[in-house]
Amino acid sequence: ADVDRIVANLGIERHREVMPGQTAIDLCIAAGNGLLEHMKWPRESVDVLIVVSQTPDHPMPGSSHRVHKELGLRNTSMCFDVTLGCSGFTHGMIIARSFLNSGYAKRALLLCADTGTHRFHTGIREARREAELGNAILCGDGAGAVALEAEGPEQWRADAFGADGSGYQYIHIPGGAHKSYWGPELLEYTADKDGKLKRPIDLQMQGADVFSFTIRRVPPLVDEVLKRAGWAKDDVDVAVFHQANKFIMEFLRKKLGLPPEKVPYSIEEYGNTSSASIPLTMRVRAEAQLAKPTKWLLLGFGAGLSWSGIALETDHVETAPVVEI
Repeated sequence: ADVDRIVANLGIERHREVMPGQTAIDLCIAAGNGLLEHMKWPRESVDVLIVVSQTPDHPMPGSSHRVHKELGLRNTSMCFDVTLGCSGFTHGMIIARSFLNSGYAKRALLLCADTGTHRFHTGIREARREAELGNAILCGDGAGAVALEAEGPEQWRADAFGADGSGYQYIHIPGGAHKSYWGPELLEYTADKDGKLKRPIDLQMQGADVFSFTIRRVPPLVDEVLKRAGWAKDDVDVAVFHQANKFIMEFLRKKLGLPPEKVPYSIEEYGNTSSASIPLTMRVRAEAQLAKPTKWLLLGFGAGLSWSGIALETDHVETAPVVEI
């Protein structure tokens, strides 16, 4: 009964989980290799590598350096990590475009991945409490890879972004880093303010606050992006939300007045894949639009609290095959 109710609220029927020993960075490497081979880009032609993940291999060095090695990029390329989840793809795109626009880089590779299953919550089979079960069902493992270059017609129409650090605890893992370093106490269950038993290393979300934040911040974000792009809402062909959960996305879609056929979801098949959710949704649910002239509205929002939106107008986006490892 608990599973049925949670599935109905979240809209998730299945998701993907990494194998034991696999990490988000393994997914980045697989996605990056596949995309570079498909695009036939020489490895030495990549000027900037950006890896977006909240689940790195190690506390140091940055995971991008392992990716740099495995992809065989040149020693004079710039590579760095961005620690973001829900808004990670749209933030990462804005950062990558800044490098291209500055003239510093001609080609950039953006890799986004997280492995939430079994990393910062109990797995579905081991879940014994409602809070554990909800997070176990919600999170899915996945990666997205995007290759950008400075050549060709301008497809970027507008962007906007923001942050509200006063809500950083709304989506939070309190233990396991330098503020609360590893020790036996991180594996102990204690009751939160609602009486639910949680560990400091578990993902903790204040659902009502997250919902309020989304409804308060995302509609003005949409208005600002459209204003900067010079578009009306009806001009948008496809709006891709970060795949937070079905309830939030449907509420948001209706509040924005967007028809269902313009708002594709991948959450029922892949779960909430964090920073990978927008590119994954574009690839598996909007492939036809990628192949023809399309006006896109991409919206990332969540942990931080953070939010960013992008308006793109594309003629044809080259896509690589979806790979499961």
